[in-house]
Amino acid sequence: MKKILLLAPFILLIMISCNKNNKIEIKGTITNAEGKNLVFKELLVDGALDIDKIKLGKDGSFKFKTETAVNTPKFYYLLLSKDNFITLLINPGDRVEILGDASDLKNARIIGSKESLQIQMLNNRLNDTKNKLDSLSKQFKNSSKIDANDIQLNEINQKYAKLVNNLRDSSIAFILNNLDNMASIMVLYQKIDDENFVLYKNRDLQYIKLVSDALGKKYPDSPHVKSLLADKDNLLKRYDQLITQKKIEEATKDKAISGLPNIELPNPNGDTISFNKINTKYKLLCFWATWSQESIQRNLELIPLYKKYNGKGFEIFMVSLDTKDDVWKKAIQFDQLNWINVIDQSGRTSYVAKIYNVRALPTSYLINSNDEIVSVNPSIKEISNTLEYALK
Repeated sequence: MKKILLLAPFILLIMISCNKNNKIEIKGTITNAEGKNLVFKELLVDGALDIDKIKLGKDGSFKFKTETAVNTPKFYYLLLSKDNFITLLINPGDRVEILGDASDLKNARIIGSKESLQIQMLNNRLNDTKNKLDSLSKQFKNSSKIDANDIQLNEINQKYAKLVNNLRDSSIAFILNNLDNMASIMVLYQKIDDENFVLYKNRDLQYIKLVSDALGKKYPDSPHVKSLLADKDNLLKRYDQLITQKKIEEATKDKAISGLPNIELPNPNGDTISFNKINTKYKLLCFWATWSQESIQRNLELIPLYKKYNGKGFEIFMVSLDTKDDVWKKAIQFDQLNWINVIDQSGRTSYVAKIYNVRALPTSYLINSNDEIVSVNPSIKEISNTLEYALK
């Protein structure tokens, strides 16, 4: 009986601690907001739920508290008006501070929530691109009125397309680095306008699959994740239907350009090779450098794998981040790396490495014939098992 009594306070302490970990606190100061109502809402799958509201005083200080029954991050709004709000992604147990001005709440300073900072960055990047696109649209319209020549109009169109594709590429880079982060859900659904998604290509559906699979394992009870999983199934079915409809067309044409960001770099002979034009059942995109011992070891491990499956529909596209091509060429020759080798001599500042979110060397992606990323940094065994099953 004495032991039970001694354990009781300990169990109570654990219960209190667990309950405390599910509490969320948001406090801060909003200047120039005296007399304004600040509303705290939870963003649901099908709308928003009002949690609390406070009328701000002269000092603009506020504090909101709420508690969540599930141990998953949730999306919230702090809202002064319909067009003046900030979106937050908060984990249970977080204590977040917001410091801003009533004139522009979306750019308020956020302390204590890494995910909310990411959401803010994503929204600001989208809005910045939208503003630039609007400016180009007006420029195009005005140029058309004054009978600008085709070259001038084409330059505006090219600038517009570059902005759209740069936003798409940066969104893909974010997703690849944050597969199990709820912030990636927002990236998947971001739109340039009412009709066009940032990830606008059919093959971009693969990112829904990658994110939903990762989040489904980490946060299976989240309503947002459940909704994403349902969307994934419906969208992939639609994609399969589109592929079926286009089979006859594709049979008489060259392989369609991949939905993945393209890479066009020189091989050892100086010829430019396009990654997206490689027509094979499976390909491994690798980033490496001769100064990375791990990369060299990985290359040696890939050699027997390449010899076994290359004739069955497997190719390796290896991007070197060396800055000296003579060192790179010697390494290729010495280790007898007989796959496709290209080099980006900008090294650590490589644009393509940034787009593919290369944070360490080696980095690799296993990609199937539908240009879908099957695996990120797969082991030799994982690659072998996949190819053994898929290339029978």
